[in-house]
Amino acid sequence: VDNNLLSILPSANLGYGITEKSQVRLGYGRTVNRPEFREIAPFLVYEFEFNVSKEGNTSLTTATIDNFDVRYEWYPRKGEVLSLGGFYKKFKNPIENSQLNATEQRTFTVTNANKATNYGVELEVKKSFKDVFGVSFLDNLSVNLNGSYVFSEVDLGTENDSQDRFRPLQGQSPYIINAGLEYADQKGYGVYLTYNEFGDRIFSVGNTNCATIMEKSRGQFDIRVAKKFK
Repeated sequence: VDNNLLSILPSANLGYGITEKSQVRLGYGRTVNRPEFREIAPFLVYEFEFNVSKEGNTSLTTATIDNFDVRYEWYPRKGEVLSLGGFYKKFKNPIENSQLNATEQRTFTVTNANKATNYGVELEVKKSFKDVFGVSFLDNLSVNLNGSYVFSEVDLGTENDSQDRFRPLQGQSPYIINAGLEYADQKGYGVYLTYNEFGDRIFSVGNTNCATIMEKSRGQFDIRVAKKFK
């Protein structure tokens, strides 16, 4: 496979300080998503985890993404932040996991869609409880929250006849939530509680013969206990 491609990747960032503790950021950047070896290699392999065959696509091309974002940031104290932002992403030739029209066994492959767009909002909060309640135990607590709400749409163009022209981008959840509660004291003891959740998303794009496979939303809760030594 001879897939030479020159990628020009400009970027620009602008920040304006409203006060000593708050600012507005504007950003633009172009990025690429290059095919992996197994995605572009002309081989058929067996995926034990899903009991399917997976075939590379030699015509797969690099995806190009134009990223625009605007963000307001406020820093109440050292190590704390409240950030609210909006973003817009424009994809050319996005790479997606999809299914072939196979008659005997379900077969996965990787294809390029025509174009896609993502846009939405992000919220991030980092807050320490030090000196808030006047209790030494609570002084060692801090919370970290971030979440995104995303609108996603793929346009397959008018030449496609085996799928709906418009649908969400494969692998893109409509929302993502991450939350963490941390306890860390001066003696080196730490307890970390985290929670993560993503919305329903497309796992593999279907066609007229094979239904689209969805990955259902789930929440994951983790706890970690740590001790630092000299």
